[in-house]
Amino acid sequence: MGVTTIQPTTLFDPEDLKIAFSNKTDEELKLAHFLFRMMGKPTLVKLGGIATVWALKLGLPIKGLVKNTIYRHFCGGETAQQAQLAIRRMAKAKVYTVLDYAAEAKEDEDGFDYVLDEIMRNIRLAKVTGEIPYISVKLTGIGSRDIFQKLQEGELLTAEETAAFQRTENRLDLICKAAFEANITVYIDAEESWLQQAMDELAEKMMLRYNEHRAVVFNTLQMYRTDRIAYLTDLLKRSEGYDVVLGIKIVRGAYIEKEQERAAEYGYPSPVFSIKADTDHSFDKAIDICLQNLHRVELCAATHNEASTRYLVNQINRRGIADHRKCIYFSQLYGMSDNLTYNLASAGFNASKYLPYGDVATTLPYMIRRAEENTSIAGQMGRELSLLEAEMKRRGL
Repeated sequence: MGVTTIQPTTLFDPEDLKIAFSNKTDEELKLAHFLFRMMGKPTLVKLGGIATVWALKLGLPIKGLVKNTIYRHFCGGETAQQAQLAIRRMAKAKVYTVLDYAAEAKEDEDGFDYVLDEIMRNIRLAKVTGEIPYISVKLTGIGSRDIFQKLQEGELLTAEETAAFQRTENRLDLICKAAFEANITVYIDAEESWLQQAMDELAEKMMLRYNEHRAVVFNTLQMYRTDRIAYLTDLLKRSEGYDVVLGIKIVRGAYIEKEQERAAEYGYPSPVFSIKADTDHSFDKAIDICLQNLHRVELCAATHNEASTRYLVNQINRRGIADHRKCIYFSQLYGMSDNLTYNLASAGFNASKYLPYGDVATTLPYMIRRAEENTSIAGQMGRELSLLEAEMKRRGL
């Protein structure tokens, strides 16, 4: 994973529409255009999300409508087997899959075990098919939010809670061990700041256990947090002398309004940047730090931000990182920023899509979050729409 003087030979061009939308039929292109036009209206998104949740709870016959619109665009299917169609379509374009069981877990041991069983089935499927190189794990899917929060706040756990947290760690260990044996990678999601410290500690423990020769386990850093550069620097310092390859996935962050509201409610300084430029700077600085430590770091830049994507591509070229596919990864959400993902893959970079799946009703909170997040990303809807409209014009639609 060292640095050499050989330059990558293929140029990354996010403006190449033919490559960007090579996987979309005319019908899929029109659907995407309709959805992003609707998501450009925040009030409509919020009201529509509330109405859809209640309609499904009341048993109104709208499942088919949801399934054929927003679900179809953002999800791979109701089961991992159904998602294989999308997985294979992307693979033909050299785009890899991060398989993500998107259903919201029930907050009890049976619910956590159900999620564990689902993820373990996915790892077995990945091992058999060779088509799923990455899986995603949300720790509140396999363990109690309340216990993570108590640990963060330094509260003593009861004997029952201690046993429950040990079961959470055991579930994660089973997942990481199976991924190690199947030669695939686990991306551990980041969550709210008031839960994250205990999650970081679990992720670090798994990295020390399984990342001796490659990054089997990645921890996710939300770079809109004001403390993540310090955390990354400290993690690098603490891991010196250990036989461990640190897996670092960087994202901008998904809970900004919730973080700011909670900080205001409880009267502590907001843990996230209030200015977008500060988040952008933090993200790109994390790129620099990881690139300076590629002898013991693998980096996944999971972003829809074109400027940061270009920045990392340019750094790979400038530094002449010939074996970047072994240690640097790009990722975007399924249904978004195809101009980045597909053009990165075409240019020879390691590009992937987070592909969620699950029953329509249980994945609905995930889809509503995606829609609401999209409305809040400055310029994202306009960028998606302009690219889709340019491709529709190119095709004469």
